[in-house]
Amino acid sequence: MEGASEINVNEEIVMEILLRLPVKSLIKFNCVCRGWRDLINSRHFINMHLCLAQSTEYIIVKRLRDEDNKNVLSFHSPADESLIAAAPELELPELDEANWPLQLIGPCNGIVCLRDFHEGIHLCNPMTRKFRTLPQSSFGSPGGFLRQTHVVGLGFDSTIDDYKVVRIFESSLYDFRAEIYNLSTDSWRQVDAILPPVILRDCFDLLFNGFFHWSAGPESSPHILSFEMGAEVFKEIKYPNGWLGEQAEPRSVEHSLVVLDDSMALILFSRGRLLDSELYDKSEQYIEIWAMMEYGVEESWVKKFFLGPFSGIQCVLSFWSNDKLLADCCKQLVSFGIQNDSKLKKYDIKGFYLQLVILKESLVSLY
Repeated sequence: MEGASEINVNEEIVMEILLRLPVKSLIKFNCVCRGWRDLINSRHFINMHLCLAQSTEYIIVKRLRDEDNKNVLSFHSPADESLIAAAPELELPELDEANWPLQLIGPCNGIVCLRDFHEGIHLCNPMTRKFRTLPQSSFGSPGGFLRQTHVVGLGFDSTIDDYKVVRIFESSLYDFRAEIYNLSTDSWRQVDAILPPVILRDCFDLLFNGFFHWSAGPESSPHILSFEMGAEVFKEIKYPNGWLGEQAEPRSVEHSLVVLDDSMALILFSRGRLLDSELYDKSEQYIEIWAMMEYGVEESWVKKFFLGPFSGIQCVLSFWSNDKLLADCCKQLVSFGIQNDSKLKKYDIKGFYLQLVILKESLVSLY
C-alpha cells in the first residue's frame, strides 16, 4: 500500500510541475515516455494547462513577407518593448493556391482561424504549429448561385465543450445566411436566420464575452452584428451617437473592434482627406475610441479618446497593454500611446496585409 501511495504522490507532483511549463517544453516532453505523452495530450490536462497559462501571452503577427510573397506568423512577447521575435517564424502552408494573403481570425483559447479567398477555412494552433483544413460545406444555393463567404467567426461553446466556426455567406443576391461548423463532428450545418449585409473589414472581427462580432449594414449607417456561441443567436448592436462617420464622409472612415480595459471598444480612424473617389490624403488622420461600458447596452457607449493628427497609417490593429495602439503604417508595424503621445514607434516587422492577435498559449488539439 505504501508503494502505491508513493506512486500516486509522484504522479501528482509530476502533473503539477508539467502544468506550469510552457507549451514548447511540453511538446518536447511528449517524447519522454508513453505515460507523459498520454497525460499531456489528455483533455483534462489541456484544459487545466489553459487555465494556468493565462499570463503567458504572445503577440502573433500575420503578414505577407516582402521578399518571397509567403504568408508567415511571427511571435513576440508583449513584455518586450522592442517586440524582438520570441520564436522562429511559422511559414504557413500554401493554403491558397495563388498564395494570396490569408485573413487571420480569432483567437479563441490559443487557436486561430485562417481564411483564404478560394472558400478555404483552416484552424491553426500557432504554439503547437498544427493545422486543420475544414471540409467544404455540402449545402447548395438556389438557382445555381455561386455562394460567396463574406465573413468568418471562431468561438468556444462551453455548454457542449466544443469549438465552432461560423461563416456568413451570400446564398443569392443580397440574401445573407449562416452555417456553423462543429469541431467535434467535423461537419457544417445551416442556421435558420436571415441576416443583414455584412462588411469584411481587416481589423474588426472580434470574439468577446462569448459572442463573435462582425461589421454589418450599409457604409452610411453601419452597426455591429453579434453571434452568441452557446445559444446560436444573432443580434445587432448600434454604433454610438455622434461617431466619426456622422461628421465626415463615411467611406473615409476605417473601423476596428478591440478590447480595452475588459470592455468592447470601437476604434474609428479617418483615412484622411478624400482627394477623389479612391484616393486619400493621409497627411492628416484622426482616431476616436469608444468603449461600451456595459456589454450589449447601446446607451453605455462612452467616447474615451480622440487622437491625432497622424500621418501614413493604413489600419489600426489592436490595443497593447491598454495604453498603446498597434497599427500598420506603410507596410510596417508601429505603436503609439493614447495619452497625448502621437509619436510613432517603428518595429522591424514589415510586410503586406498586416494583422495581429494577442494570444494565450495553449495545447488545444485540432483533432
